[in-house]
Amino acid sequence: MEDKTCTLGFKPQKEVIYNKLLPYHQQLDKEILEQICDIKENLAKAVILRDIRPGCIHWVSKLSRFVRLYGLCFSKEDHVLFVKLMYELAVTLEQEFWVMAKFAQMLTFLLKKKELLSPDDVVLEWRPLFELYNSLFYNSHNSIGMLMLPSRTRRAASRFFSRRKGEASNAEGVVENMIRVCRMYFPLGATKEILQEVEPLLCPFDMTMQRAMVYLELFLPTTLTPDQDKHGWKLWHQQFLGIWNSCHNSNMWFWENSLLWLFSRLAWNNLGYVDWEEHLPLIFTKVLRSFRLPVTYKKTQVGKTDTLSQFATAMFIVSNLGGGSKAQEHLERLFKSLESYYHPSNSGIWNRPLHEFLNKLTLLFIRRLHRERYKKPSWEVEVPSHKKLTEEEITAFVRCVQTPALLTMFSHTGTHDAGIVFHRLSLLRPEIIVPPLLEQLYSSLETTTEPHRLTASLECVVCVARALVKGGQYYPEGQSHVIPLLLQTLPGIDPNDIKKCMVTFQFIYTLVTLVPFVDCSAAVEESTDLTEIEQEVCLQTAGFEDFVLQFMDRCFALIENSTLEQITQLDRETEKMNREENMLEMGLSSTFSAILTQAHPKIYQVALQRLQTFIKGKMIEIHVAGKFAANLCRSAVKVNPPEALKVFVPGVCRLLIALTDNEEIQNEEHLDDELLFNLLLLSELVRCSGCYLVQYVPQISQVLQRTLHLKSREGYHLAGSVVRYLLKYLGVTMPSEYRSLPHSWDLPLADSLPIRHWGEAGDVHNLGLQWIEPGKAEEAAITSIVRSFLTPELELLRQVARGEKEVSRELLQQSLSITLDILLGAGSALPHWDEKPVPLADMMVKKDTYKFLVRQLEIHVMLDSEHFPSNVRKAAADVILELVDKLLSEGSDDTKSLCRAVNIYHGVVFFHGVSKDDFDARWKSFQFIKDALANKLASNKQHIRSLLVERAVLQQESRVLENSVINFTQTHANIMTSLLRLSTSQYSEVRSKSQNTLNQVFQGFPYSYKLILPDLTSFLKVDPTENHEQFKGSLHVLLGRQGKSLMVRRDWESLNMVWPALLVAKHSEKPSIIRLMNALSDAVYYHMELFAVYHKFSEKAENAGKAMLQSAGEPRIKNNSVCDASIAAAAQRLSDIGISNHQFYKRLVTRITEVLDSSTLHWRAHNIALNLLGCLVRPDVTFPAVGVRVFTNNLIHDNIRIRETSLFYMSWILKNQKRKHKKVHIDPYSINGKRCSVPDSPKPGDSRPDNLWLQYDSKKKITTEAEWEETRYVEKTYYGWYSWPKCMVVYAPPSQQPQLDRPLEGLGDEEKEIYKFFINQENVDKLVSFLSLEENKERDGFNTRKFWMFKGLFRNFGDSFLSLFLPHLETLVNDTKKSSQRCATEIIAGVLRGSKHWTYSKHVSLWERLRPILETGMARVTVETVEDWGTCMATASADRDPNRLAPLMEILMDDPLRPGEGAFNSSSRMYMLMGGLWQQEWRVSELSHRLLEYLLPSLSHPYKSIRDRIGSVLSGIFMYDLVLPGGLPSSYPNCTEFIDFILPQLSTLVQDSESNTVQDGENDSTKYGGSASASHHEASSPLQSNNNNNNNSSSSSSSSTLFGAQVLSPVRDLPGSPFSDSDRLNSVLSAVHNNNNGGSQSPMVSPLVKYMSGLEGPSPMVGRENKEALRLSAKIKLKDNCDISSDICEPMDMLPLDSINFEKNNEYENSAKSPVNGYFTGYEEKKGTVRLMNTMCRWLVGQMGRCYNGVTPEMYRFLPHLCQMESVDNDPELRSNCVATLAIISQALVLPSRIPALIDAITQVAQSSWWRARGAVLSMLQVAVFTNMFTILSSDTAPQRVQDLVVGLLHDTRLEVQQMASTVLSGLIHCKFIQAEDKLLGEFTAKLETSRESKRRKARHSCPSIRSQ
Repeated sequence: MEDKTCTLGFKPQKEVIYNKLLPYHQQLDKEILEQICDIKENLAKAVILRDIRPGCIHWVSKLSRFVRLYGLCFSKEDHVLFVKLMYELAVTLEQEFWVMAKFAQMLTFLLKKKELLSPDDVVLEWRPLFELYNSLFYNSHNSIGMLMLPSRTRRAASRFFSRRKGEASNAEGVVENMIRVCRMYFPLGATKEILQEVEPLLCPFDMTMQRAMVYLELFLPTTLTPDQDKHGWKLWHQQFLGIWNSCHNSNMWFWENSLLWLFSRLAWNNLGYVDWEEHLPLIFTKVLRSFRLPVTYKKTQVGKTDTLSQFATAMFIVSNLGGGSKAQEHLERLFKSLESYYHPSNSGIWNRPLHEFLNKLTLLFIRRLHRERYKKPSWEVEVPSHKKLTEEEITAFVRCVQTPALLTMFSHTGTHDAGIVFHRLSLLRPEIIVPPLLEQLYSSLETTTEPHRLTASLECVVCVARALVKGGQYYPEGQSHVIPLLLQTLPGIDPNDIKKCMVTFQFIYTLVTLVPFVDCSAAVEESTDLTEIEQEVCLQTAGFEDFVLQFMDRCFALIENSTLEQITQLDRETEKMNREENMLEMGLSSTFSAILTQAHPKIYQVALQRLQTFIKGKMIEIHVAGKFAANLCRSAVKVNPPEALKVFVPGVCRLLIALTDNEEIQNEEHLDDELLFNLLLLSELVRCSGCYLVQYVPQISQVLQRTLHLKSREGYHLAGSVVRYLLKYLGVTMPSEYRSLPHSWDLPLADSLPIRHWGEAGDVHNLGLQWIEPGKAEEAAITSIVRSFLTPELELLRQVARGEKEVSRELLQQSLSITLDILLGAGSALPHWDEKPVPLADMMVKKDTYKFLVRQLEIHVMLDSEHFPSNVRKAAADVILELVDKLLSEGSDDTKSLCRAVNIYHGVVFFHGVSKDDFDARWKSFQFIKDALANKLASNKQHIRSLLVERAVLQQESRVLENSVINFTQTHANIMTSLLRLSTSQYSEVRSKSQNTLNQVFQGFPYSYKLILPDLTSFLKVDPTENHEQFKGSLHVLLGRQGKSLMVRRDWESLNMVWPALLVAKHSEKPSIIRLMNALSDAVYYHMELFAVYHKFSEKAENAGKAMLQSAGEPRIKNNSVCDASIAAAAQRLSDIGISNHQFYKRLVTRITEVLDSSTLHWRAHNIALNLLGCLVRPDVTFPAVGVRVFTNNLIHDNIRIRETSLFYMSWILKNQKRKHKKVHIDPYSINGKRCSVPDSPKPGDSRPDNLWLQYDSKKKITTEAEWEETRYVEKTYYGWYSWPKCMVVYAPPSQQPQLDRPLEGLGDEEKEIYKFFINQENVDKLVSFLSLEENKERDGFNTRKFWMFKGLFRNFGDSFLSLFLPHLETLVNDTKKSSQRCATEIIAGVLRGSKHWTYSKHVSLWERLRPILETGMARVTVETVEDWGTCMATASADRDPNRLAPLMEILMDDPLRPGEGAFNSSSRMYMLMGGLWQQEWRVSELSHRLLEYLLPSLSHPYKSIRDRIGSVLSGIFMYDLVLPGGLPSSYPNCTEFIDFILPQLSTLVQDSESNTVQDGENDSTKYGGSASASHHEASSPLQSNNNNNNNSSSSSSSSTLFGAQVLSPVRDLPGSPFSDSDRLNSVLSAVHNNNNGGSQSPMVSPLVKYMSGLEGPSPMVGRENKEALRLSAKIKLKDNCDISSDICEPMDMLPLDSINFEKNNEYENSAKSPVNGYFTGYEEKKGTVRLMNTMCRWLVGQMGRCYNGVTPEMYRFLPHLCQMESVDNDPELRSNCVATLAIISQALVLPSRIPALIDAITQVAQSSWWRARGAVLSMLQVAVFTNMFTILSSDTAPQRVQDLVVGLLHDTRLEVQQMASTVLSGLIHCKFIQAEDKLLGEFTAKLETSRESKRRKARHSCPSIRSQ
């Protein structure tokens, strides 16, 4: 580094060390200085001159290239300047996303090595990043898809596009990665400011909670030093842990991951400074639950398990290991409990999470240990000594992970993961890890019946190969296994088992790469310091030669068995190798090459002789076996060129000359195998260092003279391969060898014993790498070959092109093939042609044309013909241009010649010795091998020498690739024009290849596509019927590849050329053309991004550019000033570009509208034009009136597709026209007229004095305009619950908002078009008629886009159109058709949401007219429309202050259970009530109290559907009874008081213990007994809630979503309902029904499905089966809840009707004629109590499944009732409900504080006199213990109580209970909950002996004979 400081003038931050290995490394310093100066100067000037695109983008790409080639090889000062400049450029708002992404990616790379810059070096503000993130992903335009980000983030809600599940957003990823690297450089006070910004968003009942957690996880810094903790994590640590514990239920998964990531990151960055010990049991419990294990109560899976990130959980666990923590103990217990699920025979959805957990756990453990022991000290927080891992702790971890890994290795999906785990563990403790793997491998090698076992063992041993061969002090005996294993695995080379063969090759290759093949047996006699194991290994090395020969024999047998004749040639469609044969070829050649590379020269000579013997005289077919054999020869030549070339080349050349001496051979079309094989052999033999080939060039040239023009296609192709590889390797720079040892083979064994260097890492600073570079001799040889063979071909081709000579097609193809081979072979020696550059884009700074040094001696091969330019590339390009023009003009059908011409174009332009595809493949392979063998524990990763050599080669090739594309010239333009003609030619093969090459030109030369647009658009004017191929080719060129379509180029001028040309193209009905047109439309929709019209620029970015330009650091910029005149001119230029862009934009809109108005378009083209026009609706520019008119007119088009498209974009247009609404600041603490105190810390809750004014108050209804105008209405439901923003902003009064009653003259031109259309009654009538049509009966539902349109309409224009729609609403709600009522709900929701800013008078008028419509609609709801009405109410209520929406609240609350309307209508009204009420979340406590009081008398309602709905409503009422730490009790109804009120009424269901003892012993089924209590209808007093006496332990919590998961719209920033998905409940109960169906004596017709669907049962009527089925269908479709995850609320997915049994039965109590429906015959008075129990089960399932607080201690009081009722045989409904409730209780997460209550309740039931109850509670206990193992074990008394309870029940009087207890006990022992098995076994043995002795004594007393004896 000091040397670099001297030569460069500064200390580099981070270099690419591999540059030092290049042969010309001493000349790179000058190159680095030149590059830095150019980049700094031009990048800074581009910023100052506001040349963001293309100037900044161009030079940022050059900075990226510099970092890729040289690393961060600049001074710290320059590093800081680059960071600040990239930061300011990236955070500039309102710029093009792709531009921002370029800057963000560069900034991420600059800050990736965080140790290079400390927070003292650079400070980055957090707020600009926060505003950028917010503006992109929580933007109201993005929520409706209008902000066109890259495709995977755009319009996830639209029916045209949806993001795949689990698919990450590339746009979000770029920004989030930037934030992650920047947050450690936030200022010290950032944490406090971030908390102030985000805390007001923390409302668990709202979807904004997820947004808040994302903010916190992304932005909160956790890398502050310990003395700065008070400004960092101590501000929020306990606060968020309180939220974590209070909101612990599993339905918080949608934001729990973010919180877990935050905790894990805090633990990782502050090892030893944060105490997590008390939280470990809960964390490990959540980890155990996150694996989705099949541990259920009676096979009933409830809901969604915790879907935690395995990486985050592993990070948290590893962070807590050591330092006396119990984390290791918990981890051991975790793996013991999971052991069964890791077994290979146990497969399911849990396998992937389990394997991933192992992988991440070991990865992070290695990282931590590296950080503690090997990482260089930096500014990061050091791990305190007491927390550092000790050797004992490392061993304990290894042993802990080893067992599951050994099981995983034989899993069909886990072998790879297991191998990675073993590799990491072998770095820690090879002596523990390697022996079991070897034992498995040896046992697998002994049998041939388990191939998977063998391959799995081989793969895993490969992963620990380095630890095996290294030996060392910890596992020295490992070396003694190497050679025996090599010999024993040779039988694995089996052509009949490709997988085993490939794994064997991989195994041998890996070991051989690490072990030099040197016979060290003599060292036993010579050396005296050898250990016994070393002596043994030295003696074994004498077998290396034998191994090599045996391996070769196996390979020869493989070759002989692989000949094409042996492979039933009739089964092959082609002579090319298939995939398996390609894999074999690769495995064979790479393994043999590695063996010869590592072989001592003596062993090499023996192998060479054996290979020569095998090859000599062979006549092998060339397609499979011949390639295998030739590859073996290539490997030999590559390792030792002098010896191998001497053995093979002269003989092969002589043979080839002899074989081709006959003139008849020259004209034969089919040559014999001997000639072909020797040509193939020669083509492989020349692939070695050029310096050794030079002497054989004359002989090879003589062969080429005779073979290049063979008539046989195979012959001249092989000859072409010879010349191509000969030229390539004559000009290539390559290392001399790839051995694992740097020193010579000649060193005496006494000086360097090879076995002590097995597996040794290479020293990159002393690698001993020698390069072979081409010199003058090689240049002369290349020049001679090129001039000798290329010039004649070019002359021939030119004569053909000019018509001077006629040749056959075969001869032309041959000539082109020879030309291509020569150009590709000599590519590294052929320079670019020197021609004037053609500017492609206007830049304010210069373009980079730097050419990198790639060798010490430049080689330039030129032609010496007077007929051609001296530059070979230019000469070839000119000739091929003429030839292609000739062939195309003549209409030639010679597709092969044209394809070769295209390949020549590609080679001339792009190929300079290295292929990009080949480089990428080699880089990928290198990375794979590097990761497999790297030692990431130690410093510098300890790469082996051969890998370091390969990395140096890749570094050299990457530099060559960078020289491939420099300047764009006229010749390039001519080639593009020719390629365009070929792309639109007649034959598909030619078109496809040309299009691919043309797209590569577009990519290599930015903006070059503009040159071909005029020709391309002219091609679109042809008749597609007459010129089908040309038209089709043109469309393909437009479409491009991989989303790089010309239709979405970021240039307004180009779009003005392309889009109209496509639209006016003539129509074709050919399917291929139709598909292409649709693909072009989709390409625009999915891949077009929102690029700028007016470019924005940041002044801070300009200042950062000036700071870089004026920097005094080295290297200094010479021309470091920009005059003010240039800056002013640049600003004016940017403005002019914006004006020009806007003109192009409006012109494009106008041209598309003109095309649409022409009425000549086919409907498909019409629809495509509408899509293109719709994509031009932008948030930053007003959409022109002509475009608006098109969409409004097409709303009533006769074609449904066109109507749909127009409707889709209308919401965008209305959003575009939306006027900004005024907002005002308020003081939330002074709203009530008196000043409330400001709390020192957040006090979350709904009953604080400062947020009571947000609650709905029916006593303060708005009755005057003055009240309506007050600024006390907050639309967002999350504000105020947790805390208030620092600056609270609300909407100004309606009177201060933009005027709604505007005359036509006061409207803008674009608004007038909307007004004119909707003010026309005829248009409205026609629109409503179309909207109320049924489109798809199965899929039709509440439509998001229609709602958005109506919302925007009434928001922008007030009630101007209301009178036109009201008559239609009256008609629609009276119509019982689904489509009519659906249309009505969409309009009503739009009106109510759009009227948010209406004045009071308009509000009153609206409700006067809307109330009767709503009442009618709610009364006439049908089975098919109940979902739509629920969605309507929920949507209308979302984002609205409840006080302003009081009329809707009161309508919904108005007596929903009306006796006269029937069960269905009552249930439907409750459903709509839920939709509207729960959208208000915590702000309607008064309504919740009123609703509870209203429902209390109906809890035992006779109709099942109503009871089910009431149960669901109750869970919504009580879910807000949540108290967070530091918070106040909720004002909502109290769950504890409700339970106290209910339980006495259920007491009759629990039998008296003493009076029923006999029944327990005699009866098999539980009976109801005792006297009947008063029914719930006769309750003496309603429940009285005391809101001030809540306590933390009894408060329930809530989920974030009230309704189902399916949503029509992903509108962001809108509050979600407090309910979570209830689909989990449906699935749970459906599973229970299916499980119990077989166990019950009476038939069960999906009782639990009906129960959880909350639907009314049909009234059985004789002879009316169809009507009964319809009514039952209604039950299924009536939803439990609906979802408000966004702006639109949609009910849950319906259960499939085919899952319901429609048979008539007597289960449904809704029938007056039905008997007791399975309840106790003769116990009619008990039916009310039974119905109440069913309602309570419904409520409990909803409450425990949805609420954040999960199962509270009070709910365990229902356990006796549930366990007893669970076994009733004559009431399937009650039984299923109880099973579902017990299932959710058993699988619920239990906090440590609630464990005693759970054990007490279970103990109480275990003492019951009813044996079925005791059995049920045992089953529940087993599941509860496993799913809460660590929290129960953390209790002092609970584990023993559980054990005593289970052991006690082993003595139960009932055999069934004994059996169940024994099953539970064995399960607890198996999962290691009970670990004192020996003690327990001793107790059992003692009891058994006591029992036996007692029986003997009894026997003696009872038998006199025994007594006498």
